[in-house]
Amino acid sequence: MMFSSIRLSSSRLSSSLAASHNVVPRHPASGEPRDSPRTASEVIGALARSGWDGCATASNHAADRGEAGVVATLDALDAHGLGHAGTYRSPEDASVPFALYELERGGRTVTVAQISTTKDLNGLDDPTEHSVSLNDVGAITKAAKTARAAGADLVVVHSQIGQEYETKPNDEQVSYAQSLADSGQVDILFGAHPHVPQPAEKLSGEGDGKGMWVSYSAGNYISNQDEECCAPLSDVGQLVWADVTSHADGSVSVDKLSWHPFTMDQEGGYKVRDLTALHNGERPAGLGLNEEEIDRRWSMLTADVKDASTMSTTAPKPTGPAPRIPSR
Repeated sequence: MMFSSIRLSSSRLSSSLAASHNVVPRHPASGEPRDSPRTASEVIGALARSGWDGCATASNHAADRGEAGVVATLDALDAHGLGHAGTYRSPEDASVPFALYELERGGRTVTVAQISTTKDLNGLDDPTEHSVSLNDVGAITKAAKTARAAGADLVVVHSQIGQEYETKPNDEQVSYAQSLADSGQVDILFGAHPHVPQPAEKLSGEGDGKGMWVSYSAGNYISNQDEECCAPLSDVGQLVWADVTSHADGSVSVDKLSWHPFTMDQEGGYKVRDLTALHNGERPAGLGLNEEEIDRRWSMLTADVKDASTMSTTAPKPTGPAPRIPSR
């Protein structure tokens, strides 16, 4: 998986924020082996041009290129004006383990904090002991409290966790999500790593907590995975976004998570296709998917994984200017 995705929208503020999840680091200019996954700098530029505002960079591949890869990735994100959280150049950077995004609409501002973590580094060591944030509920809770003290109205966590190619969340995912919900500090958890779509739900918090929304896995976005190499639905993903309300008393609440599916069309030139539009009969020029394959992917997704009645029929669109990303 290269990217999973979110958009945050507010029904009253009409605000939007789009953040990607980058699984593999950008490779340094020279001096590093080339037998592990890497992200070309052109991809990061394309993300910025496509309307993404930030990136969650902690993943099980974050240390593949060592410290040089971590720094090269962050340099490329900074060069294109993208926010980022999850990997860090220095202990000082790691002491602020979140990114802030300020959304202004209708004279109001909602500040969103992004935290990014991963379950492991595929057996590698953190090259500096501060380069990558790991899945630690205590550390995430502390970071969320610090983010709120810095002005965050909402705290969104991206975490790599779960079993690859399983369409249902396992016990580890559910337990981890519930622990974050019980902290009372996290509003939304976006999971990644299974490489296939999984359900979403709202978990109740401990005591009188407000609870937390969780999308266990958005699935793949831009990827060369498919059923032949990997598993059914590894070529299907979903945009997942939150409907948020800013109230008159200054509080902010998450009303629901919405989703809209897409699929990779490898035969058509590795194009991301709107799966709902294809299901409804749209046939764009150059389409490499036949009727049977479109129906099969749709049926697998809606019969076994997602409730189609909760799906948004259209993908979200930006509703105003890009968010401001304050400096750390």
